[in-house]
Amino acid sequence: MANTYMGMVRTLNHFNTYKGLYNPEDYRPASYFTSEKKEEKDYQMNSFLDHGSIWATFNAMEEVMRPGDEGLWEQFSSSQRVAWKTGTSFGFRDAWAIGLTPNYVVCVWVGNADGEGRPGLVGIEAAAPVLFDIFKLLPNGKWFETPITKLRKLKVCKQSGYKAGENCPVIIDEMVPTAGEKTAVCPYHKLIHLDKTGTYRVTDQCESVTNMQHRNWFILPPAMEYYYKIKNSDYRSLPPFMPGCETSGGNNVMELIYPKNAAVVYIPLELDGTRGKVVLNAAHRNQNAKIYWHIDNEYIATTTNYHQFAISPMPGKHTLTLVDENGERLVQVFTVMDKEQKRN
Repeated sequence: MANTYMGMVRTLNHFNTYKGLYNPEDYRPASYFTSEKKEEKDYQMNSFLDHGSIWATFNAMEEVMRPGDEGLWEQFSSSQRVAWKTGTSFGFRDAWAIGLTPNYVVCVWVGNADGEGRPGLVGIEAAAPVLFDIFKLLPNGKWFETPITKLRKLKVCKQSGYKAGENCPVIIDEMVPTAGEKTAVCPYHKLIHLDKTGTYRVTDQCESVTNMQHRNWFILPPAMEYYYKIKNSDYRSLPPFMPGCETSGGNNVMELIYPKNAAVVYIPLELDGTRGKVVLNAAHRNQNAKIYWHIDNEYIATTTNYHQFAISPMPGKHTLTLVDENGERLVQVFTVMDKEQKRN
């Protein structure tokens, strides 16, 4: 992993040296050396990752919130700019942290030599502090030069990060890789129509156009909204439709977080030998809504506020149907594997 990041660092460092071309040997196996012989290279027009993408990635990685006292690093002029990320293995078997500057790549592994897991062995808590202790011992240096010719100025929706659309209220200029020009326009800012009090959504079937308020609204899918609201208290959920105002277009108030449609699920045995369970999890735009759950047309549970519970369905294909108290329906399928399928 350290060597992969080192290849990315070399590629970006060599942007001017190779006049915007790529040296395949920037992604060479790690080795010890005492001197570097200079020789002619066959530089190429393309590489695994382009200069602009690497530059944008490193700048995004620099913005990750650092652990502990390092979280205030920007307030000290002596602090070093570091692009970094962490990782944690399944079962807390080991913790990782990788950080980089134009001159150094540091990779930290924390864990038991026999692979035994332990609670709390996560990258941000166990490996990241070691990473920044190491960088404190290394010399400071300049940040990566900007590969101007591989970037384009693009108008971006500040809230969603997508290419700005006509309904985006706050638009900023960002330098992005050239491929960014081909990305989709922001799909989350939409024009909605409210009644004259601004309380309910309406259509021309139930409200006069002259009485409507037309507003731009940031609308995330229900599952994304579920997580986004946890970190963004200013997020405003989509207002409900006015009672009696007929709507069409299908369900847009519920979404399954797990399992996704057509997912294949394996349910393992617990330590005592009993069959385990799968946790079903859904999101609803209305926090107080009730959801009635059905598997294969058989009612199994009702949830309110937190729409999740554990079940142990038999192997095979199942149809999961969710119905809320307003009659909105969501139907998806998933398959539970049996032990023989898992073995194969």
